[in-house]
Amino acid sequence: MSFVSVLFAIASLLFPPFPFSDADGAYVSNGSVRADRVRTTDDASRPPVKIDRASLGPRISARSAIVVDAKSGAVLYEKDASALWPVASIAKLMAAVVFLESGPNLGERLTMVPEDDREGGNEFIRPGQSATARDFLVASLLGSANNATITLARSAPAEAGAFVERMNVRARELGMRNTVFTEPSGLEPENTSTAEDLVRLLAEAGKHPAITDIIGTHRDTIRVFPEGAAKAVLTTNHLLGTIVLVAYGKTGHLDESGFNLATAVDTAGGHRLYIVTLGSQTNEDRVQDAKSLAVWAQNTYQW
Repeated sequence: MSFVSVLFAIASLLFPPFPFSDADGAYVSNGSVRADRVRTTDDASRPPVKIDRASLGPRISARSAIVVDAKSGAVLYEKDASALWPVASIAKLMAAVVFLESGPNLGERLTMVPEDDREGGNEFIRPGQSATARDFLVASLLGSANNATITLARSAPAEAGAFVERMNVRARELGMRNTVFTEPSGLEPENTSTAEDLVRLLAEAGKHPAITDIIGTHRDTIRVFPEGAAKAVLTTNHLLGTIVLVAYGKTGHLDESGFNLATAVDTAGGHRLYIVTLGSQTNEDRVQDAKSLAVWAQNTYQW
């Protein structure tokens, strides 16, 4: 045996090949086939094909992450996607879904009371002030205002049941088996979920134009009474405005959770991806993690 052959033999033992699988399969970050789906879809289309089969995905700071093809429900990338994590203000997405399903009049004027006030988050509306239900949704979802979320939860029709209980019921109905909500705003770290579960929430939120119209934009304006003052509300999702085509998304942050993001993005070819990153180290890392995953998925898969 030649010296070169010996070297190749040693290298094959030290560095085994990547575990290639059927090219038509749905791949996760280690290259293995993901036989199941994170969520069921009504579309029977095949998942995208991984064309760069050796690529394991970008290096990210997030503790947990997932990328899912929206049309097929196939997992394209995951990193500890089933790990429980405090969701922080991403809980506001479920609060918005439950509020809208109660059948509110979004033009109705709601008034914030002192009991609605919460520490943390931006405060666009203060106790004693009023605004339309839609403007409260803008403050809650786009500006991530905790107190606005509490007002919405308190104002939901009584027949909708206890609000937080309803949030948990909807989570179970959506197949979010590892999710627990303890209050609507995400302020408590006991609001926990997984990246896998939050994909299901993203898909459900996407069915509500009242939600996507709000969190798919950089800014909106609300009017607060009795003064009638117009207030600008800016997005907390700084992935908007980058090279990534963001359809909609929600951020979350607590000391216990780090920087979270659940977002729907579109590729240049018009294919939608759900991207969830939990526990990024900084806001900048959160944006870079999601951006890297979006670009990687578009360059690594073929639809």
